[in-house]
Amino acid sequence: MNNFFNQSFLLRCFAAFILALFVTGCGDPNGVHVKLSSRPSPGEDLLRVEIQAQVAGPLSGLRYKWFSVSGACEPQETDSPMTTFKFSENTGRDRISVELWRNGKMIARNDLNVTLDEDRLRVETERVIGVKVEITNIPPYHPQGGADTHADIAGSIDGKSASDYRIVVYARAGDTWYIQPAAETLLPIRPDNTWTSWTHTGSSYAALLVRPGYDAHSRLDLLPPIGGYVIGRTVVDGMKK
Repeated sequence: MNNFFNQSFLLRCFAAFILALFVTGCGDPNGVHVKLSSRPSPGEDLLRVEIQAQVAGPLSGLRYKWFSVSGACEPQETDSPMTTFKFSENTGRDRISVELWRNGKMIARNDLNVTLDEDRLRVETERVIGVKVEITNIPPYHPQGGADTHADIAGSIDGKSASDYRIVVYARAGDTWYIQPAAETLLPIRPDNTWTSWTHTGSSYAALLVRPGYDAHSRLDLLPPIGGYVIGRTVVDGMKK
């Protein structure tokens, strides 16, 4: 009888041990697991989504490191289980990864595929369809441009435009488009739907109407097409004498 009870006790202990291994992640001493979820970011920037890490296990001392294939996570490293992901231009799919670190050691990791809400983007684009960008004050034609050449440029928006949209100006010198008048310049639109700035001269000039969050590259081989962050676009040749 005693042997029967001893065997029964040992079996119960073994079962409890196996259950403990399962609950803690098959022997993982940290006992931390993570999965990711996404939701649209508040506001009008339709190309951003909030990424939330749902963590099972001890939370103390965790650091979160965020990565993506082609977009950007802002911030890239956090103390809290959340970041904002921004799709890269002309890309509607990406993969988000998070690494959980504690005391200099990665203890958990997971991925999430994200897809641009194309229906929401289409509705928003249709809401502003018909917006036209114009350059009304055209700078002179200088095929090679020049760092020491300045001219005024101005234009207007015809149609409904949100207050936080911006104008990005480019001048073409040779085969390259350069942002004007300086890197990362996004020009505000006045209440009367006009805009103005100065520019270095070139052979052609472009004005883009963009949504919040547009990544204004300092130089481009090709101008971006209308779609995504770009609501409207116009290109003109410089004024020849």
